[in-house]
Amino acid sequence: MDPYAVLGVARDAPTEEIRRAYVALARRNHPDVRGDDPAADEQMRRINLAWEMLSDSDSRAAVDRRLTPPARPEPQPRPTPEYGQAARPRDEDVDFVYDDSEAGVDADDRPITEGDLPGWMRLGAPAAFVIGIFAVIFGVMAGGFVLLRLGLLLLGLSVLLFVLSPFVVLIRSRGGPMR
Repeated sequence: MDPYAVLGVARDAPTEEIRRAYVALARRNHPDVRGDDPAADEQMRRINLAWEMLSDSDSRAAVDRRLTPPARPEPQPRPTPEYGQAARPRDEDVDFVYDDSEAGVDADDRPITEGDLPGWMRLGAPAAFVIGIFAVIFGVMAGGFVLLRLGLLLLGLSVLLFVLSPFVVLIRSRGGPMR
C-alpha cells in the first residue's frame, strides 16, 4: 500500500500538509458520515493506516525506503587485462547475485521498540536459581537425593530462562506473537 496515494499527497509533502489531507479525508469518509456504506469501514481503515505510517518520522522513513527503488551505479569501463592475465568477472557479469526485490522478500522495516520480559520470566530465572542453590545445598547436607534432584532441575530451569530471555525481548520488541 502506498500511503501517499491513499492520502493524495506528494512524497515530499510536509507533515502538516499530510495531516490536513488526513483530516479532510477522515471527515468525508468516516463511517458515521457515510451511513450504511459497507466500504466506509475499509476506506477509513486505509486512511488511518496511511496517517499512522506517515505521521511518525521513523515509519515514514521506512515507507520512503520501501517505495524508492535503489539507485543503480553507472557501469564503469572494463579495464583490459594485461598480457598473460585472466580477466576477472564484474558483479554485473555474475548470474547468481541475490536480489531481495525480485524474490518477493519484504524486508522487515519495523523499528525495534523497547521490549520487556513478562513478569514471570523476569522473576522466574533468579528465583529458580536461588531456590535451586538452597535445594542442592540442603540435599547434599541431608543426603536427600530428591531434594538434590529438585535443586539441579531448578538450576537447569533458571539457565534455560536466562538463555531464552533475549529472544523473548526481541520477539516482543518487534510486535511478535507474544504481545
